[in-house]
Amino acid sequence: MARLIVTAFSEDTIAAPGNRQPNYIIASVTDVNGVPVSGLTAANFKANPLIVGPGGALVNITSVTAGVFPGFYLINVIPIGTQTWKAGVYIFAVAVEHGADKGQALASVLMD
Repeated sequence: MARLIVTAFSEDTIAAPGNRQPNYIIASVTDVNGVPVSGLTAANFKANPLIVGPGGALVNITSVTAGVFPGFYLINVIPIGTQTWKAGVYIFAVAVEHGADKGQALASVLMD
């Protein structure tokens, strides 16, 4: 097993309190030598909001899209069930597994 280096940032461009539009998480994934890890899919990612806006919910990953540059991914998440986004800070734990290789990072966003 080797370590993956994961960096993640989140942005609420279209997600807003009261709606179910996707919140974006951008992740960079490299191996221990800094080589971009390509070919990942939604099955390789997990996202869990450790901190949510008051009354907020867990999320589901709806899609993962590879970026133009190798090793970059756009992860779309929405609240589970029929829940909507709530105002406040969300801090997401992002975990990546690729075979036996694993990595993780945190990403935060102010949903306003």
